[in-house]
Amino acid sequence: MEPRHFQYFAEGLSERGALPVEFRSAISRAYYAAFHFGLDSLKKMGFPIAQNQDAHQAVYRHLNNSRDGELVKAASMMNDLRTRRNHADYELDRNDVEEQKNAKMLVRQSARLIEIIEKRCNSESRPQIIEAIQDWKSRVSTG
Repeated sequence: MEPRHFQYFAEGLSERGALPVEFRSAISRAYYAAFHFGLDSLKKMGFPIAQNQDAHQAVYRHLNNSRDGELVKAASMMNDLRTRRNHADYELDRNDVEEQKNAKMLVRQSARLIEIIEKRCNSESRPQIIEAIQDWKSRVSTG
């Protein structure tokens, strides 16, 4: 499955939804669209990440250690979106994740994340990004 399908589904829910469950689901699907897009992009650059409970933090750490300003910002945005996804999925007493305006804003944030990751991971800076992540990984594994 293509990660963007989650994004398209989230966009539909946030635009046409009427129920709190639809807005919560839009936020959740939007996060997973960005997460899986990041996961796939890292894999294509030679950084396969095990798909387990640690994968979310691993994607964040890889992007955050890319030495690319836009990817570092994207890592922070993804971490924020993950927090909001957790609110939507697990904190049923929260009302903010049941509002259409918030769902739309977070779905737009996910689209922006995908755009940044795609642009930067396919840019002329790709070799430097790969080198920076490799350097970080070598320091982490030996230090």
